Amino acid sequence: MFTRARWKLTLAFAGALAVILALTGTAVYLSVRATLYNRVNDDLKARLEREVPPLAARLVNASRMGQPFHQIPIGPSSAAAGYFYALVGEDRAVVVSSTSVQPQDLAGAEAEQRALTQGSTFVDVESSEGDTLRIYVRAVRGPGGQNLFLEVGRSIEPEQTLLRGLLFVLVAGGGAGLVLALIGGFFIAGRALRPIQAAMDRQNTFVADASHELRTPLALIRASAELLQRHRDDTVQANMESVDDIICETDRLSNLVGRMLSLARADAGQAPLELTDVDMRELTEDVVRQARKLCGPERIPLDVPADGPLTVRGDASRLRELLFILLDNAIKYGDAREPVGVTLHQSDGKLLLRVSDKGQGIPEHALPRVFDRFYRVDKARSREKGGAGLGLAIARWIVEAHGGTIRIDSVEGEGTSVTVELPAA
Repeated sequence: MFTRARWKLTLAFAGALAVILALTGTAVYLSVRATLYNRVNDDLKARLEREVPPLAARLVNASRMGQPFHQIPIGPSSAAAGYFYALVGEDRAVVVSSTSVQPQDLAGAEAEQRALTQGSTFVDVESSEGDTLRIYVRAVRGPGGQNLFLEVGRSIEPEQTLLRGLLFVLVAGGGAGLVLALIGGFFIAGRALRPIQAAMDRQNTFVADASHELRTPLALIRASAELLQRHRDDTVQANMESVDDIICETDRLSNLVGRMLSLARADAGQAPLELTDVDMRELTEDVVRQARKLCGPERIPLDVPADGPLTVRGDASRLRELLFILLDNAIKYGDAREPVGVTLHQSDGKLLLRVSDKGQGIPEHALPRVFDRFYRVDKARSREKGGAGLGLAIARWIVEAHGGTIRIDSVEGEGTSVTVELPAA
């Protein structure tokens, strides 16, 4: 699915770039083409305008003296190479022309008629040598009042060669840019989709793990309910074990669903914190007092400063939940004969909370994954103790939501220490 989406994004990006390159290249080509041809037109027009007065005077003199018109010089005495001049009559007969002018190289009858109507016109013709000639044609009056056509032209092959080179550069450069865009777009699309793919992979893993976790209590509830159904004539007291199992698994299921809902709301940004000034010393003492009811007062020694509050800006209920998660894990997975240490102190503008136990510890290979949802080092042992692998994930979210950090240090067979750093108020 993501490969398909990646290619779609790449092709969409390349398509958009191709349109931009095509429009830009077309605009550049047409602009350069118009500039070059306008320069040619202006040059031809200026040359013809300079030629009209002296040519008219020569025609009048030749007519007065009875001199044949074809002997009249036309064009400047030092005409630039490549330019040609011609004076053509209405019958398309060449009256006078510069050297090396072929009749088929001159403007046709249609161009002359247009010049007669409009006064002047430009026309492109193909020479006998295959070059494209641009000719400027202007209608003039001869000595006897007859209509004549003065033509000035030259080959525009240099401009066309330049335009062909420009077109090649634009097409080749655009093609190379498009290929690079495809490669770069494929790479960028992959990077852009990577977080989405990772998020969907996490979601799929979350759904699969959640389904697995929910299946076990539901199966036990159903099995206990079927047992009650088979012994429907027995008293409740006789089936108390099944009833207790249903209640226990329902509580476990409710706790699991509640934690999953908390994480889902956190992911969706729908779990806002109610920030107040929280005295962590008082909060920690209260949570430890409640936790001691589960394992005895001597099991959890508490090390906090004797005087003065240790204040953080946070959500008291979430911080209480954080402490319960850390203490619950330490009590469950620590050695029942060893104490669970809780220390709290302030240093360099940070409040440090540490919960440690002397239990079996966590293998080194498992440490990077202990905050993953539904991850448990010993799945069978965790399930027996009611764990679902969500506690530390919730703990990390609470700490990070308060702008703090959480770290786990553990040595297998020696114990585990969880350190939380929170900004002090």
